[in-house]
Amino acid sequence: MRPPRRSASYLIALCCFASPALAAFAPDDRSWEGCSELLALARSELGDARVRAVSSLDYSVLEPRDAILFLHPEVEIRFHALAAFLGAGGRVAVIDDYGKAAPLLERFHIHRANAPALPALRLRDNPNLPIALPAPSDVSETEPSDHLTLRGVDQLVTNHPTALRLETGIELTRLLVLPARGEADALLAVTGVIGDAKACGLTTGIPAGRPLLGHCGRLLAMGDPSAFINLMLRYPGNRNFARGVVSYLVEDDTWGRRGGNLYVLSGSFRQSGSYGDAEGWREVLLERQSALLDWLAELRTHGLPEPVSIALAAVAAIGVCIWTALTGGQLYVALAPGYARPVPVSAQGGFAGRFAMLSAASTDRALVLLELKQTLEASLRQRLNLPNASSANLAEVAEQRRLLRPDSARNLEQLLRRLGAAEVALVSTRRLNVSERALRTMHEAVQALLAEIERPRGGVA
Repeated sequence: MRPPRRSASYLIALCCFASPALAAFAPDDRSWEGCSELLALARSELGDARVRAVSSLDYSVLEPRDAILFLHPEVEIRFHALAAFLGAGGRVAVIDDYGKAAPLLERFHIHRANAPALPALRLRDNPNLPIALPAPSDVSETEPSDHLTLRGVDQLVTNHPTALRLETGIELTRLLVLPARGEADALLAVTGVIGDAKACGLTTGIPAGRPLLGHCGRLLAMGDPSAFINLMLRYPGNRNFARGVVSYLVEDDTWGRRGGNLYVLSGSFRQSGSYGDAEGWREVLLERQSALLDWLAELRTHGLPEPVSIALAAVAAIGVCIWTALTGGQLYVALAPGYARPVPVSAQGGFAGRFAMLSAASTDRALVLLELKQTLEASLRQRLNLPNASSANLAEVAEQRRLLRPDSARNLEQLLRRLGAAEVALVSTRRLNVSERALRTMHEAVQALLAEIERPRGGVA
């Protein structure tokens, strides 16, 4: 949310004489960006006892007749607890533009979108202050909607809003739209029923006197909380829409009178508890995860409590003492100079060093396979007198010259393909995973082919 421009003298006076600033949209903030007038409006409609501006929401104390109003939440709203509350008949309004309500709204198939770049109506010719109009009714495109929230609303002034986009096939009641030039009008506010509308008596064709089988909740989403700040409620359309939202959240339902409480939350509020008695293990884990994330966020903001900090410092000091004692108590062992130490076999040259290197446990098996491949190819090239023959031609030439039997030639071709994986692994610096059994099998196959190559056979050129 970005406020309209102010004069330089106003800003200087604000910096010099204003009291410490509260978070934007705070219900107890009487400044231009607070929502104290919205809170006063709600209390004038419902009474002081039924409107509760809280900084912590315990879902376990909610009742189906209650309602929640979220203004620009800076924490992710817990989906499972809120969905259970809505499913039981609760009502929720999520008024957010650039906060963290997007993941929750997406679970209900509502997505954020950009507001029109060229709004058709705007305050003071400022494109950042577009004016929203009531959406057309479902009956006639030329008549505005007569929804409860739109009574007395001819237009609504917004401030850097975001639009809403519904997924295909999702039918919700459109409340406000942002007219645009050169593009489609954008959706600003919607509402919808959560639950079985037929079971809740919200559809036609239900026999009179038939008992209702369930409760339905209502979800209202809007893309501009700035429309409800003190500065913007001076406009009649904004004030009437705010009054309509409050009435919509607490109006009586098809199953009877509600008379519940309205909880108002904004900014970085806390969340705890779960709605309902029955909780599945998945919901419990998700709630515990959310509680842990909230605790970590609070830890980053306020730090560890003093007793915990002292305890961690004491543990660290004891750990340092133990490490110092163990390190200082070790006996000194004199090391022989480098020129007097024996050279490891793996560091030596010749056959012994190469054998030690290939047989080491830490050696990549690709090197062993590459050694087998080079030994086999070298023997074949020498026996065939083809020093420059490729690996692909060795099996074919060996079969043509009857150096190998046909089945042995096919085995040679397959073996060379398997051993060729070692070269690919070394070039790509990827460690080859070969079991001891597979390695022995390929070694025995190489030995068998070498033995057949060296065995005298007639007809070899």
